[in-house]
Parts: sequence; structure tokens; C-alpha cells
Amino acid sequence: MLRITVRQGDITTFQGDAVVNAANNHLVLGAGVAGAIRRAGGPSIQEECDRHGPIAVGEAAITGAGDLAVRHVIHAAAMGDEPVSSDTIRNSTAASLALAAAHELKRIAMPVLGSGVGGFDLRESAQIMLAAIRESPHAAELEEIVFYGYSPAGAATLEAIMR
Repeated sequence: MLRITVRQGDITTFQGDAVVNAANNHLVLGAGVAGAIRRAGGPSIQEECDRHGPIAVGEAAITGAGDLAVRHVIHAAAMGDEPVSSDTIRNSTAASLALAAAHELKRIAMPVLGSGVGGFDLRESAQIMLAAIRESPHAAELEEIVFYGYSPAGAATLEAIMR
């Protein structure tokens, strides 16, 4: 049965099967979560992204994880050639879960998509993501999803939503 938990801190420290990147559809690891993944994971992640991208907004791609303590990075493209929206958050969340299941990943960490660089409301995005997880036929194949709130306030908001 899938457990959904919340942690406060840096998603790049997660130890499990994969971290989800709040990506743009060109898979350029620039700022925010993507920049943190690039800095912590090293250049091999961007090199692999360059071979995969671009993808459509609302889709996801999977790469190796470089120096991170996970095996994969799932790049959820909630923005890029079009702005972040409820649909792009929902679709890229669902696409991320499908990739996790296809690669037999059991424990993944997710940021709140679109709520940083994308400027989408954190609470609303988290609610959309939670609904997408609950609706996904692939969610049952995972054991745990850890949502990361970078700030204490962000983590507290996530805790309230996940109750």
C-alpha cells in the first residue's frame, strides 16, 4: 500500500529509488529544484537530458542520477513552452508515476511541481498532485512517495494537505 509522507529540506539528499525534478520541457537544469539536482548530481544528468529533450509539456523523462543517492531522476515537465497550469501539473505527475512503475521504482521523492520558478500556488499544486496520485493506476505499484517542502512553512503546508 502506498505511503505518502512529507519531509522538510533538500530533495537532493533523498535516499531511495528516484527523485522527481520540477523540469521544463527542454530538460535544461537551470534554477530551483532542477539547478539543485544539477549541482548535487553532477554534469552527467544534464548530458543525458540533452539526449532526451525536448519533450512535451505535461510529459516526463527518466535519466540516471549522477552523484545523487538514488538511481534515477524523473524529469516532470510541468512548464516550458507553455506556462505551468493545473493540467500540466496533473499530466506531468501522472507521467512521472507511469515512468516510476515502468522502471520498477518503489520509493520516490517529489517536489511540488510548478510552485517555485513556475510561480504556481504551492497549496493548489500539491492538491492537484495528490489527486493525480490517487487517480493513477500506477500509484499502487509504488511503496512510498515523499513530498519535499524546502522551507519549514512549505513542509507545514504539505503536512496539512496530506492529512
